[in-house]
Amino acid sequence: MDEYNKELTQSDEKIPPHQQYDIVAKEAFYSFPKDLIQFLTNRRDFEFIEHVDSNLTTVEVRHMDILLKILIDQQPVLIHCEIQTNDSGYPNMVQRNVGYLGRCFEKYGLPIYSYVLYLRSSAGMRDPGGYFQEVPGHRFIVEYQVIRLSEIDGETILQAQQPGLMPFTPLMKSPVDMSDVEWTTHCAEVTQQLSMNVELRNNLLVELWVMSGLVHERQKLMSLIKENIMEDSTVYQMIIERGIEQGIEQGIEQGIEQGIERGIEQGIEQGKKQGAKESTIESIIGILDNRFEMDTAPVLTPILQPINDLQTLRSLFNEALEIDHLEHFIRLIQTTTNRANSNSEN
Repeated sequence: MDEYNKELTQSDEKIPPHQQYDIVAKEAFYSFPKDLIQFLTNRRDFEFIEHVDSNLTTVEVRHMDILLKILIDQQPVLIHCEIQTNDSGYPNMVQRNVGYLGRCFEKYGLPIYSYVLYLRSSAGMRDPGGYFQEVPGHRFIVEYQVIRLSEIDGETILQAQQPGLMPFTPLMKSPVDMSDVEWTTHCAEVTQQLSMNVELRNNLLVELWVMSGLVHERQKLMSLIKENIMEDSTVYQMIIERGIEQGIEQGIEQGIEQGIERGIEQGIEQGKKQGAKESTIESIIGILDNRFEMDTAPVLTPILQPINDLQTLRSLFNEALEIDHLEHFIRLIQTTTNRANSNSEN
């Protein structure tokens, strides 16, 4: 049993904290859109039509998390949802969402029901749910609904047995007599009893297990996740494939120096297999994607690729952990490159 738990713990360490909650939450919207629409809108009188392209192109592409089209009273309506693990940095959520909704209306010209779904209990406390400019003759009001999962009664959601909501239940309000681990165990047991396709149910259990990492250590729930469930879950495989090295991201998330050192070591090890240069560049881009909540690859890849010195790239990786603005990082790359070219000429 100890060896089995050790193997599962090692499997858990393959899951990078960065993106895992985002991946799991979005998967629920794609697999069970009706459940999530009903949860967000608190209504059943709609007809789901399709997932809508959420890429908003201006000079650069902006990507909304979730965009769906439904019918209400036979009229097409867009359902938009941003998924936030923590509070948004710069720009803040109000600024981001006003920009998203303006571009979205420009592109589609349809009514938009917008929501921001906060996963962590400490997030979204100060989100006002919109921007309100009451200047006479220049009124500008953009509203969206703020949903904090920690304020939702979890037992009510469990009783409804809507599969799409099951992964989120560990983050919801639990009965007063249950600890976080007991509550998550209860949520998993209810999910295991759902009458549905085994593959879908396995995915739900893995998604629930991943989400539980926001409230306690997942290792405490190893007994609920059988080895075959983990191995056969397409969601688990997607998390591994799309994730960045866990050690690096764990170092960022927890701010632990040992985690960063471990991440660098793992990055070097992976580089031996896939190419150290490409691995380090991917890690830098992944960090900055996470920190600035945007796709930085189109801007950074062309200016990082010419750098062949691994030590320089590792130095830039360390700078990426603490840099305050993307523009500053770009200037740093340019300065570093110019200095290296000057030295080589001399």
